[in-house]
Amino acid sequence: MHRPVIAPTPDSPASQAVGLDLDGTLADASAGWMGGRIGLPQPGAIEALRTLARHRAVFVYTARPTRWLPEVADWVTWYSGLSAFVDPRPERAYWTSRGSILVTSTKLGAAAYVDDRAVHHAGDWTETLATVSHAIGLDRAGGPAPV
Repeated sequence: MHRPVIAPTPDSPASQAVGLDLDGTLADASAGWMGGRIGLPQPGAIEALRTLARHRAVFVYTARPTRWLPEVADWVTWYSGLSAFVDPRPERAYWTSRGSILVTSTKLGAAAYVDDRAVHHAGDWTETLATVSHAIGLDRAGGPAPV
């Protein structure tokens, strides 16, 4: 299926940004939580972050508790050399500013999301449900019972 190009337009704040998940996407998470420490960058992640930041507003989102967000911002700045800061407005819906990387625990509106646990939905729920069912083990004998 051909996906349309999402050009940044002034009338669509979501079109301005790209959202990047932290653990398992930007940072290696193979060692688990590690007491809150953040893993090393995934191969190619920092170069990709820099490239995207040259063309769109970029935010890093994470499910980590908000008390860990300053460490995430420090991690992004340390490895990328780009200025990163914690979102001071939890009610924010969009991030449209280029130049600094926003760190948030909210999945804001975006033209694209990069996430290691994402499932792309292209309009076919049969295909999407099959992919999700496989990811959570519903398609295996003895797996969790459907709800």
